Amino acid sequence: MRRLASLYDYRIVNVNVNILLAGAIALGITVAVMHTLEATGLLARLIASVGEHHFVVRGYELHGEKFVVQGLTFIVDLVADVAVYYGLHWLANHMPRKHVRPRNAYTNLSFMRDASLVQFERALISPVLYVAALGLQSKLHHDGHPIAFATAVGFTVGIVLSRALHTLWMLRAERKAGVTSAADIVGPDPNPPRDPAQPPASRS
Repeated sequence: MRRLASLYDYRIVNVNVNILLAGAIALGITVAVMHTLEATGLLARLIASVGEHHFVVRGYELHGEKFVVQGLTFIVDLVADVAVYYGLHWLANHMPRKHVRPRNAYTNLSFMRDASLVQFERALISPVLYVAALGLQSKLHHDGHPIAFATAVGFTVGIVLSRALHTLWMLRAERKAGVTSAADIVGPDPNPPRDPAQPPASRS
């Protein structure tokens, strides 16, 4: 258990673990929120407010009910995923603790800059995830496989590909920036954390 904890201290490991864990927790939160909206009648009211309107996006027709349900699901899941990840990232990489964490290319970044950098990288890689996941899902379903199987296989492959690309990205950043800081890659941090062992600069 201690060896796993030591391994988790490495940022390149805990970023991948936290992204997967945040996705799983966000899924539970999303299911709970959507169930609550349905049970309280709020979802039905929102659907009724849209009525029978249809939305056409690039030739794809989206009915009002599907627009509300899918839109709400996407928003709730996105907010929950990002919020949970920020919390996990702080616990893993920035929460004060007795033992020193392994240094990495992002050690000198403040929490918000560090966690936001991860979200920025995820956003850039997300097309790979969804193209692979939805494309394989469509292919497998077209070949006669059940939709549940096609979805599970498609998203598993998409997640593996996106995590592999993100890991390679972080490894490249480590090699390019060295172990002192990644500030030369992402730009200077406007509020860099001060080393507690270093006295504050005197004002003259």
